[in-house]
Amino acid sequence: MKRTIHPITDQHHRTGTFNGIEFHGWDYREGWIISSPSIGQGLGELLWVDGTVDVPCFHSVSPMKPSDQSVVEIEVELLELTLGEKTAILDIFWQWEVWEPIATAGTCAIDSLERMLDLSHDVLLNWFRTARRDPSVLEDIVKTLEENGYTVDRVGPEGFGRFRDSRRLVSMFRKDDQTKGHVVLVYEHDQAIFDSSHVFKQVGDIVWSDRLGYNRGPVLRIEKEQV
Repeated sequence: MKRTIHPITDQHHRTGTFNGIEFHGWDYREGWIISSPSIGQGLGELLWVDGTVDVPCFHSVSPMKPSDQSVVEIEVELLELTLGEKTAILDIFWQWEVWEPIATAGTCAIDSLERMLDLSHDVLLNWFRTARRDPSVLEDIVKTLEENGYTVDRVGPEGFGRFRDSRRLVSMFRKDDQTKGHVVLVYEHDQAIFDSSHVFKQVGDIVWSDRLGYNRGPVLRIEKEQV
């Protein structure tokens, strides 16, 4: 079966290691070409992972040399992999596409959730990675926590005052660029706040956030479901 694919020129070629497995990957609009000494037949074999379907499909690729040219035609054949191999491939994709950009832009949501829920960094990251979700997206935070036994109340900016008796995550958005968000943890009764980026150092900074160039956004109150 032949496929015509278009390379994504920004960071088209990636390398990385996940759980001790080394990967090389090439990012295309329609999916990924990937190579790993530990996956499939081993060193030199190329795999095609189709990203245009709801459930990723894995294929072997006829011998070729991935390049940055605008259009590439590949010959693929459906390939059977173990569950462990498929999981490892999807995990490295999550690291490249989700976690690396977050680590560059700021991990405020994960940092705040660690303190809010008294959970470890690794446990939280594993929840999001397993679900293939983005911890910088509020909707993904809500879905992931609900699947792991938490009740999440999401309200608008008024939740900052409405949930004063609880720890709550307050989202902030840059006034000059509403696509850039930030998350701050506010403790019970406004006793203190935690902001991994040190922009907001006291509760009053959130009250007058517009002076710091931010608008308040949705607020999350998160509680462990009673068994």
